[in-house]
Amino acid sequence: MQPNRGPALLAIALCSLGTWFQACVFTDPVEECTDAQACGGPYPGGSGGGQGGEGGAAGGFGGQGGTGGADPCGGCGGSTPYCDAVNGVCEACLDHEHCTSPAAAQCDGGECVPCSDGTHCAGVAEGSLCDDGTCVECTVADDTACGGSQTCDLLAGRCVDVAAGSVSNCKACSNDLQCESGHKCIPMDFQQSHHGYFCLAEPSPTCAQPFGTAITAASINGVAAAAYCGIEEDLATCEAVLALLGGWHCSGTNGMCSPDGIAAEEPVPGALCDPVGLLGDRCTYACGSVPECLPTGPGSTCGTGTNQPPGWCGG
Repeated sequence: MQPNRGPALLAIALCSLGTWFQACVFTDPVEECTDAQACGGPYPGGSGGGQGGEGGAAGGFGGQGGTGGADPCGGCGGSTPYCDAVNGVCEACLDHEHCTSPAAAQCDGGECVPCSDGTHCAGVAEGSLCDDGTCVECTVADDTACGGSQTCDLLAGRCVDVAAGSVSNCKACSNDLQCESGHKCIPMDFQQSHHGYFCLAEPSPTCAQPFGTAITAASINGVAAAAYCGIEEDLATCEAVLALLGGWHCSGTNGMCSPDGIAAEEPVPGALCDPVGLLGDRCTYACGSVPECLPTGPGSTCGTGTNQPPGWCGG
């Protein structure tokens, strides 16, 4: 007579489906389920689907583990280093912080383009204000970033170590505030080309020689156009006029001057090297009439020479 195996078979079936037991042990002396193979594995279950990972109680072999998500863009670099995972394309930027050029600080459609407000300047170290498409540190309307002895260089949009009221007549400037009292920062030409910005005096009520030529222009800060005490821009520059006023020396080359004849010569735009009175060669400048030259002294004449037309102050 065959033994009754029904209970043992039922236990094996239940053991095969069980995922919450440490082992399958049966009371039947003939059949005993002691491991996954004996329990009829493989089977559903397992807490981690890694290769052969243990699942649940005796979960046997789970599925092969995942390998991680593939790069949807296939690798980005160069001028388009950022991956737009939604569309699977490489872009120059995904947000404003990725755009670091002051002239192209706004991220728009995956490209860096000029800013239109200060929020677009998040990635620019040079400044957080948007001025005409460029991110800057300061503007004529907002120079709060500049403090102490600094003023805003309106040409560069950054704070510079030039104190308010410290720039004297006919010297270079980049903000009206830098000029000494009674002066504004005015654009000037030389021989019909833009030469820069210089502090020029407001008539009070007239101008002093050699700055008796009116230059009518708006200031760099936007003060309405008015007449300022200037020089003849077709013939001279502020640098050359100041060199003559300072008695700068030269060794025969136009445009090269030394403050004292001992220090190395340096470029002085518009300067001529000619005899000034009886002083010998000095840095001077071209003139069309006496009022364009110094009010007194060797540089107060406007003469001509045999090899240097037109006239020069001191000739």
